[in-house]
Parts: sequence; structure tokens; C-alpha cells
Amino acid sequence: MSVLLPKPVVPKHWVLDANVLFSEWSRAIIKSLADTHLAQLHWTDQIQHECYRNLVRLGRLHADDADLEQLDLAASLQAKCHVYDAHAYLADVKAVDEKDRHVAAVGLALRHALQANVGIITWNLKDFPRKPLLKLGLVRYSPDELFTELIADPAQALQTLRHTAEGMKRTLHERKRLHPTPYELAARPLPESTEQWLEFLARNRQHKTAKLVSILLA
Repeated sequence: MSVLLPKPVVPKHWVLDANVLFSEWSRAIIKSLADTHLAQLHWTDQIQHECYRNLVRLGRLHADDADLEQLDLAASLQAKCHVYDAHAYLADVKAVDEKDRHVAAVGLALRHALQANVGIITWNLKDFPRKPLLKLGLVRYSPDELFTELIADPAQALQTLRHTAEGMKRTLHERKRLHPTPYELAARPLPESTEQWLEFLARNRQHKTAKLVSILLA
């Protein structure tokens, strides 16, 4: 018989997967949600290295700019970048896809250190099965799930999106790239109208968030 696990409260500590750090928008919206929920963001040097290695490999970011951005990434997001090794916990998270086990292992190490549930924030939900992790005190969300879990009011949702966009615009304006890539130069402007937000959210895989905001157009 399948056991229905109770829906947990959103934890106050979140481990970010590399695919969340990969997108400037994902980083920005997670930071906004963390500020609202008074949550602490975490990742490891391994997660950060994986993220920026792929950004450079795919031509999204020049290697020199990647090196500079990594220097203050944790400080800019008020996060903790851990250097410790969590290999001792790998055997306990075998339900997670092998390439992603190090992320869950870090979450479990934090779970034991903090004696509190820990969130795993990732776009690869299929690689992080919910029930086995929940039994370990790890609650996994996509950024889209996390947003709608914390914000249920459509007007508040749109306000949060706009606030995040304004902060991201300031960051982009203040940041000086040494070598802007064609990808960065071709970036679309951030949305302004509600209709533009719906398109933007769908493009960024925030379908649940888009559905919430679409109520404002009904």
C-alpha cells in the first residue's frame, strides 16, 4: 500500500542545483522568494563550478567574465557557498540520479547539521524523486513550484515578478562585462505588461506561475 506523506512546510534553508544558478532570472526570482520567506540559500563549490563550466561551454558567458562573477556570486545573493565534502551521505541518496546525488548529499548534510528540513531547488524534478527524499527530510521543488507554494495571490505574484525584474535590471546595468557574448547581446528585454509576463514565464518554464498570474486577465 502506498503511504501518502503529509505536505511539508516550506523549509528555511534551500540548496540550489546548478541548473537554477545557470539562469540569471532563476537566481533573481529565487533570491526574491528567499527574502520573502526569510530563507537561507546554499550551494557548494562543485555546484557553482558545474554551473559556470556549462555557461562558458555553451557560449552564454565568456570565461573571464565567468571567473569574475563567481568571486562575489554568493555575496550578491546572500548565500553560503560550502567547500566541504558531502560524500559520506551519497549512499543515503541513491534514489537520486547519479549525476545529481552530490546535490542531495549536501542537502542531507545540512539536514543533519541544522536538525531541520532542507529544500532542494532544481529544474530536474525527475532526477530527484519526491518521496524518498521527503523521508530523509529533504523537500524538492522546481523554482515554479516554489513560487506558487509561497505565493497564492495573483496580484502579489505579479508584484513579486515586477520587483524582481527591477532588481535584475539594476544589476545588469551596473555590471560591466569584459567580453559580452552574442547570447547576452541578443537577450530580450524583461516584460512590462501582464501579457508579456505570461509569455516570459512560459518561456522560462514557470507554467504554474503563469497560470496564477493569468487570473488577473480573466
